[in-house]
Amino acid sequence: MTRSMRRIRSGAALAVLAATLLTACQTTGAPAPSAEQTHRPPPTVTPASPLSDAPGRVVAQNKGWVVRAHPATRTGSAYCYATRADDSSPLSFRATAKGAAMLVNADQHAQAGKDTESRLTAIFPDGETMALEASPLPDGGVVVPVELPKYEDLFEPFMRSRAVTLQRDGGGTEIGDVNLGGSSWALAALDECRILHTDK
Repeated sequence: MTRSMRRIRSGAALAVLAATLLTACQTTGAPAPSAEQTHRPPPTVTPASPLSDAPGRVVAQNKGWVVRAHPATRTGSAYCYATRADDSSPLSFRATAKGAAMLVNADQHAQAGKDTESRLTAIFPDGETMALEASPLPDGGVVVPVELPKYEDLFEPFMRSRAVTLQRDGGGTEIGDVNLGGSSWALAALDECRILHTDK
């Protein structure tokens, strides 16, 4: 067999192999999605908090409470956060330049949901009760947003009382008794932090 014949045969074999591979690529695609896959709802995405993710700086500490100021970042606004120094209480308070919130068993970045509402009842030792508009959170916590003009009026019973019992949905799940010792100082310090350290 001459050298030219060998070249022709090897070229023909390569052409057949390439055609076979091309046909296999065209006929062997990904399987069509099943009905379950095509009708599966998109995964829920937790919206990012509009609050700063910068570490907080302690600006006040007294009576078992600590207040931290979190500076603004490019993606989040500044806020102040008051919590028990030993993290023993489910109750914490947050303030921004535009509003405030009381958090129960919730992360400091927790946001009120737009479509979910609940009622949180606060029962004080003197028998006074207060109904608060709240939003339940996916992790079981509760957030009570507060408009700044109503800040002092709403929190006043929490400032003068030494304890409170919290119930969800007007007598539903009881969150329990919460020690409010030092809360008067904490809420006053939080408001001062808001004035001094949040964006206007």
